Amino acid sequence: MRLTSSAVVLVLLVLAGCGGEENNFTEDYNKAVRPLSRLGGELGTKPASFERLATGTERTRTNLARLDPPDDARDEFDALLARLDDVTRDLTAVASAERSKDIVRQRRAAKRLVRSSNAVERAETALKQAVEG
Repeated sequence: MRLTSSAVVLVLLVLAGCGGEENNFTEDYNKAVRPLSRLGGELGTKPASFERLATGTERTRTNLARLDPPDDARDEFDALLARLDDVTRDLTAVASAERSKDIVRQRRAAKRLVRSSNAVERAETALKQAVEG
């Protein structure tokens, strides 16, 4: 399923790190997302690949939730956490749809994953802008 594979790559690229000025939050953020970016070499289109990525996304979200973002970036940070929850749910749905062999269900799940991945990208960009000021 090509559409789904590109969505997974999008999730991994988005969470590559904040960059910008090096402060404690940025450094901690980059460490928190590192485990997810390492999963990039293990991508595939099998259900187990999507489940691993969902687990990695959930773990990354848990790591991020432990951080204390700057006060000016709290809303953007919370939005990113919510979008990561959406991606985790959608990755799990893609795995389930792949197992079902139902093409319509697979396409719907893939479209939801693309949308939630794009939402993560927007949330991460907003967070980066809020952190950098």
